[in-house]
Parts: sequence; C-alpha cells; structure tokens
Amino acid sequence: MNQPDTKTISLRKPVTLKGDSVTTSSLDLREPTVDELDRASQAGETGYASNAALISFVAGVPLQVARALGKRDYEEAVKYLTGFTLDGQTTGEA
Repeated sequence: MNQPDTKTISLRKPVTLKGDSVTTSSLDLREPTVDELDRASQAGETGYASNAALISFVAGVPLQVARALGKRDYEEAVKYLTGFTLDGQTTGEA
C-alpha cells in the first residue's frame, strides 16, 4: 500500500445532474476511513453500488454524481481507493 495521501481526478466526462446547474468536473479523493469503508460495504448489493457509495463519501459528492461517472473515471477512482486495502477489496471483511 504505497498510495499518495490524496488524488485529484479530472473527469473525462464532467457530470451535471438533471435539474442542477452545478457540474462536477473533478474528484478530490483521499484515504478512506474505516467507517466509510464499512458504510460503503453496506450501501449496495453489487460492487458497483458499494464503490459508488465509497467515492461519494470520500470525494464529498452526491451519490448520484458517483453513479453517473463514466466507466474510465469510475475505474480510476476505484483503483486509487482500493489501493488502501490489503487485498484490493473495498467491501466486506479482510
């Protein structure tokens, strides 16, 4: 686990939620807390749902923004966040 403390991802496809005038063009990520990992593991029944919740918690963006990320942006965020876990898994028990 040799991750930088923070990472900013410039989104390839900025996200604007329907009916919202704010566009999210980047995500500022940091090391997740144990509480955030635990809450994310309980947030959904799929890996995508759990990872979207973790991105939302860590980046401080609405869950709908995390769920609307393009696949490449999502994968970049997940790769960074899973780098903090021993086995690369963001959900469940170690």
